[in-house]
Amino acid sequence: MAVPEKLKAVWGRLAFPLAFTSLVVAFVIGQIAALPDFRALLQQRLPDSTLTLVTEAEGGQIVFRDESAGNYVIISAAEGYGGPLAVGIRASGEGEIAEILDLDNKETPSFFNKLLKERFFEQFAGKTVSDDYLLDEDIDAVSGATVSSRAYTAAVGEAMHIAATEHFKLQPTWKQDELLFGYKEMGLIGVFVLAFVVSYARGPVAKYGKFVMPVVALAFVGVYTNTSVSIAQLAGILLGYIPDFRQHLMWWIMMAGVIGSVVILGRNIYCGQVCPFQYVQRGLNKISNVNLAVRPGIQKSARTVVGWMTWTSLMLIFLSAHPGLGSYEPFAMMFSLTGAGVQWYLLPLSLVGSFFILNFWCRLFCPVGLVLNEGVRFRKSLLQRITSRVRPSPEVEAASPNDKGDLWRKDES
Repeated sequence: MAVPEKLKAVWGRLAFPLAFTSLVVAFVIGQIAALPDFRALLQQRLPDSTLTLVTEAEGGQIVFRDESAGNYVIISAAEGYGGPLAVGIRASGEGEIAEILDLDNKETPSFFNKLLKERFFEQFAGKTVSDDYLLDEDIDAVSGATVSSRAYTAAVGEAMHIAATEHFKLQPTWKQDELLFGYKEMGLIGVFVLAFVVSYARGPVAKYGKFVMPVVALAFVGVYTNTSVSIAQLAGILLGYIPDFRQHLMWWIMMAGVIGSVVILGRNIYCGQVCPFQYVQRGLNKISNVNLAVRPGIQKSARTVVGWMTWTSLMLIFLSAHPGLGSYEPFAMMFSLTGAGVQWYLLPLSLVGSFFILNFWCRLFCPVGLVLNEGVRFRKSLLQRITSRVRPSPEVEAASPNDKGDLWRKDES
């Protein structure tokens, strides 16, 4: 065997352990580096202010007095849609908001920039500790960044209500956040129910389901709600970034359907039925009527490429503790026309490629498909190991049918 072949064999055995180990190290480093220094963050936003610590309560709320301006700054930490966020609330001694300062956040950059562009934070000026802080009632959501709007509104509202009860000794008279369960949530549950039925059905149901499912996925998941799954969301779960159940029920339903189908059913229902982007690719391929065959060698090389792309994405996410920075899929950009960086190049590439190769992006580049399919394989391998441990003893395996019965009766006696 030639030396290069030996090196190739050694690399083949070491590549996965090294990649996995590096991800674990990046995860630990990122978690240590992500511990926020709220005073330093606030001082960066207010470089000319003299800040005096007034109180530091459990739950992440810290209150400073700005000696230069003669008002107070309340720091509130909360869980946003993309991960932890921290805001500084400049308020008067009477509990009226003057300004909202974004100190730190893990929201997707393109969506956060929408908040800044639409001057979302300026709406809080003049609000008091006794206001409700309910989205679309007291504060207007920014179209295309609703989930981020909701997260910030909840963070500010929680901080002001704590100030109302603990500092001003007010009795709660404001409305509480209620569980969001409406047409979108019911619709997403219906999408997964339909996907499960189509996946397992036979006969006419399967036949007609193949026509209904693409329409539902494109119209509802893609255009109406734009709730496609990304590698950032899956990595965020590993980082412990779990959005509030009451405010982000759509996220919970999507993750339950996606991960539940892998863990419980052993099938990747999302990529097979729910993902709207696959139907866009199929439609483009249908228009061109060109379906070039992907050779096994190219398919294997593509699998290696998507593996390293996914590794790079996860390394960036874990080191920065910011899921949005490592997401490169063109899904959201396709339906919201909002993207950043490499997404502007990958979207046209994937669309053009779909004219010539069926499911071009899914087969050659998709990190979500890779992770979910590996999850299915791991589940299958784990079940095989479990079942192999509970197989009958070699004596039973080698016995004839009658002998097996005798052995079984002997055990019973």
